[in-house]
Amino acid sequence: MKKTFSIFMSVIIAITGVVMIISGINTIKNKDLYDSTVKATVVDIQEEYENDGEDSHLVRTAYVDYEINGVKYEHIESPEQSGDLEIGDSVEFLYQSKDPSQIAAKDMTKGAVIFIIVGVIAIIAGLITAIRFLIKR
Repeated sequence: MKKTFSIFMSVIIAITGVVMIISGINTIKNKDLYDSTVKATVVDIQEEYENDGEDSHLVRTAYVDYEINGVKYEHIESPEQSGDLEIGDSVEFLYQSKDPSQIAAKDMTKGAVIFIIVGVIAIIAGLITAIRFLIKR
């Protein structure tokens, strides 16, 4: 039973890696849609503790307001969630000129590459672990 569970978890880790790679590739593929920049103002920061089993940690979520072509977009979750953001800070984002409600961090490609790398590591780790458990019979 323990061996089956370990193999199952290894496969889940590998599948998670595949999902991360697909997400990263999709982000890179769609980065050209974000063709304009806008300055936004941090208007709210919500803090709450999340409990992930053994540990509890503080999660900060920043919200921004910005205006494009006279249309105001208010209290939008910021794609930039740096721990040092404060209310009143000005941050620059990319947005889609065809749909200005869609914003992204200026370094979205860097984040996508990190997702792909972590995905590859997860696939390798999951497969190696599953194979080791299968060989140990």
